[in-house]
Amino acid sequence: MGIRIAIDTGGTFTDLVLFDSISGTILTHKVQSTPEDPGVAMVKGIFEILNNAGQNASSIEILIHGTTVATNTVIQRTGARTAFLTTSGFRDILHIQRQDRPLLYDLRARRAEPLVPRSLRFEITERLLFTGEIETPLDRQQVHDLSTRLHEAGIEAVAVGYLHSYANHSHEKVTGEILQEHLPDTTICLSHELVQEESEYERFSTCAMNAYVQPVMSRYLSHIDSALSASGIHAPLYVMKSNGGVMDASEAASHCVHTILSGPAGGVVAGREIAHSKKPNLITADMGGTSFDVAIIHNGEISFSRDSEIERLAIKAPMLDIHTVGAGGGSIGWIDSGGSLRVGPHSAGAVPGPACYGNGGDRPTVTDANLVLGRLSKESLLGGGMALDESAGRNAIQTTLADPLNMSVEEAAEGIIRIVNATMTAAIRKLTVERGHDPRSFALCPFGGAGPLHGTEIAREMGLQEVIIPASPGVTSAVGLLMSDLREDYVITEVGLLNDVSLDHLTHVFGEIINSAKEKHKNSSDEYPFNIVRKMGLRYYGQGYDIPVEIPDRGIDIQNVQELFHKTHERIYGFRRDDQPVELVTLWVSVTKEMGRLALGASEKSAIPPSPVNSRRVYFSGQWFDTPVFRRDDLKYENAVRGPAVIEQLDSTTLIWPGQHGTVDGYNQLNLKWTD
Repeated sequence: MGIRIAIDTGGTFTDLVLFDSISGTILTHKVQSTPEDPGVAMVKGIFEILNNAGQNASSIEILIHGTTVATNTVIQRTGARTAFLTTSGFRDILHIQRQDRPLLYDLRARRAEPLVPRSLRFEITERLLFTGEIETPLDRQQVHDLSTRLHEAGIEAVAVGYLHSYANHSHEKVTGEILQEHLPDTTICLSHELVQEESEYERFSTCAMNAYVQPVMSRYLSHIDSALSASGIHAPLYVMKSNGGVMDASEAASHCVHTILSGPAGGVVAGREIAHSKKPNLITADMGGTSFDVAIIHNGEISFSRDSEIERLAIKAPMLDIHTVGAGGGSIGWIDSGGSLRVGPHSAGAVPGPACYGNGGDRPTVTDANLVLGRLSKESLLGGGMALDESAGRNAIQTTLADPLNMSVEEAAEGIIRIVNATMTAAIRKLTVERGHDPRSFALCPFGGAGPLHGTEIAREMGLQEVIIPASPGVTSAVGLLMSDLREDYVITEVGLLNDVSLDHLTHVFGEIINSAKEKHKNSSDEYPFNIVRKMGLRYYGQGYDIPVEIPDRGIDIQNVQELFHKTHERIYGFRRDDQPVELVTLWVSVTKEMGRLALGASEKSAIPPSPVNSRRVYFSGQWFDTPVFRRDDLKYENAVRGPAVIEQLDSTTLIWPGQHGTVDGYNQLNLKWTD
């Protein structure tokens, strides 16, 4: 065991955490992201943090990377020129999508445009039944002939999605072999290799998205590998998956759709460890430079979803249940056509960044507002390594917002904060209230560079009584990467009334899935055992969506599983139907294996109360307060701080409001509560 480094590439900063598994030392570091070539910031940051630790490249054991490449490729529509092959008659599934309306009350609402245009979607003569039986054989010559057309059209990637291929893979496999033979330099994605479930739109969309992103991700990871090798770094590179586990970089290149939530997933994993140490019901709120990512941890367990969307396009893959909105430190304040103040979703990003960065930005952002209100120091960012220009931020707010709205600069700045907080509060309600959870039974865990500045205000708005600030909030997502395990999720379709399903059959199918998962990681370390979780996707007969219910380790008890489903359905939807038959839809197996994860570190105890390093005026609810400023490194176990106060550290700034107090726990986490 040696040095492990996690690298979380964000829109504004690239965060790094170094963990020495021998000495237990943890170091954190931040460098400004390089969006035009993320590998530049990555390599630069690795060598800087190694230098800070007094180590060299040869001591690195593992690199774990959280990336937003797949996400940004889909959002920005910068993927490969992709073709889509499907069963005759299903060419327009990617466009038709689902039968529901995107926005119920918007008569002008339109569905998201597919990543593959209609001109590059082709019908192939073949047909399988839902049982897997072949109704119409595959027309191989048609695939041969189409290969020539695809080559002439300059296609970089081909997605193949046939009806019911989850029940019989043969037609997709043969098609893939023909395409690979004629198009050796083209990426080929087969839907059954990514999704083995029914629901053709979701499966086709997932396959098309993977094909669209794969050439971009492959080039990115190849470039990263070359840059690391050229710099003398030869440690294996792992990539964070959307399900909270990690996978080898080579697998990430081919199954890149599983990295859509790679960036924010690390923060949720870190939140799970915080929940285990402090409070089992926790809301993680990651506020970075461009986005705000929310997830909930209930009874110490992370919430998962099998059906998600990005840019209103479906993804069918097990992933952390994360809701993202465009609300970050770089979110831009603007005035709409009706004369109202709005914030986001557009962001100033890393280049040019907020106006106060002095890099040419001239539009007011959330960061500019926090600086003008005294909540950020002119020299607090990156431990004083990056000075902020308050006059530039003030000027941007005054000319763009305050003067047109006939407000003072402080009123406009506070308006920016209130609006972005409202956006984040709505995001939290979506995962709590709308999922049958009372948010007041949760603690809020805000992190990211901007999270601790806004967390207390958001918590009060929602009636949450406790806020937990991690020890290193600005790099918590990177810390979470070092807390992750190898993880595989397998979901297969298995439809039938629950009471009619054979227990022997279920046991056999679960056993086959588990053995396949173990075989995949047979060469991994035997130091840690496999952890296996089995679930059934259940629904009332006639419903269109199923709910996953976990099966206890002691065995499969149909009546117990049925009762768990009734209770879960009642919590989510407010009712249960005991008289209705329950239908089995899917079997879901999650297999994890530890890699020697990082654990939360203990804090030193001190009876000496902390002393502020200075003070400054901070604007709270329309008035200025003389506010003491503390260094986070000076706060030890059982130290207490009363608001108003500002706590600064290398990677973030925490704001404690008047009427609030904070104490440091045994893991160096800051626990904030209201006293009034």
